[in-house]
Amino acid sequence: MPLITADNDFLLWAVMLLTCAGAFTLEKSKIGQSISGPVIMLVTSAVLSNTLIVPNSAPAYDTVWSFGVPVAVVLLLFGANLRQILSESGPTFIAFSLGALGTTLGVLLGVSVLSLGEAEPQLAAVFSATYIGGSLNFAAVSEAIGFQDGSLLTASLAADNVLGVLFFIVLISLPAFKIVARIFGYDAGAQRSIDQPVSEGEAEDNPSTMSAARSALAIGGAFLIVAISQWLAAIIGFEAARLLFATAIIVTIASIFPAQMASVPEAFPFGMLIMYLFFFMIGAGVDIATMLESGLKIAGFAAIILTTHLMVLLPVGKLLGLKLPELMVGSNACVMGPPSAAAMAGAFGWKDLVTPAILCGVFGYAIANFIALTLFAGLS
Repeated sequence: MPLITADNDFLLWAVMLLTCAGAFTLEKSKIGQSISGPVIMLVTSAVLSNTLIVPNSAPAYDTVWSFGVPVAVVLLLFGANLRQILSESGPTFIAFSLGALGTTLGVLLGVSVLSLGEAEPQLAAVFSATYIGGSLNFAAVSEAIGFQDGSLLTASLAADNVLGVLFFIVLISLPAFKIVARIFGYDAGAQRSIDQPVSEGEAEDNPSTMSAARSALAIGGAFLIVAISQWLAAIIGFEAARLLFATAIIVTIASIFPAQMASVPEAFPFGMLIMYLFFFMIGAGVDIATMLESGLKIAGFAAIILTTHLMVLLPVGKLLGLKLPELMVGSNACVMGPPSAAAMAGAFGWKDLVTPAILCGVFGYAIANFIALTLFAGLS
């Protein structure tokens, strides 16, 4: 019997939310910068559950799974303006697309050479989602396909994080390899200039203070979109399609009304908070022995995907005349997400690639669910 029982809702919600606050704070520290927020949530909740502080399952977790995740997906896609993405990303968008293709081929190669058991369709779906759209798509697709095995989820997230960091190190080291720099004609001392225009949305300053009215509008709108999506999914008799409908609806709205959607900055932090609660939930359900037993094979699966990603991206990108910075930023936006890609572009001095990095990463949020669920259906 855990110290905090499953029916002690208020205390359990307090622990979950205070852990989120700690993770957000630690991310800004020197130590926390090397450990992502989701990993902090995952490890903390796993320790708490395996030391019998919090329960492995509880109604509070079910609420996060059933209601929180689909709403969070909508909130995080408030800025998914497809018209802006397609018009401004240029060569970086092509690089991102090659990376998404490489990820998809890597998933298919991985399932063909590894025996992943009954969870093969689920693992294919979540890894294609996370290496095209990032952790938010991992969570969303997990919810959509009913992938609720806490141990496998935690092992998958652990493999995703470790392999993701190793991949990032390889990616930022590419210019240091003389053969790579020579093949792509890259001169580290030269100043890049692609003259990409700055988007109108980026030029506008968002309100700096949180508004209760805008917060209610964002959350209420997200619930409404999920409700409509659930109704549409019920009509066609396919519950998993709820996520597809929700993604399509919010992306369409964001593309038609980009300025109005950009004027609701509260949507993103609320969405991130819910996603952090999701990571707490899956960490709490972990069985450490099972995680260690299954983690190595899942890490091998992730390694195959990321290796194939690069093997498609670099040669085809060279044939298409793409430059190394564009390929690096597009790949980073695909595998690691928009914040990492934008930070890398800024660190290398590629200021004209910062906006495409963000836009391509957001595009990944929008398309990853569709690709993942298609793979899941094909492999089931």
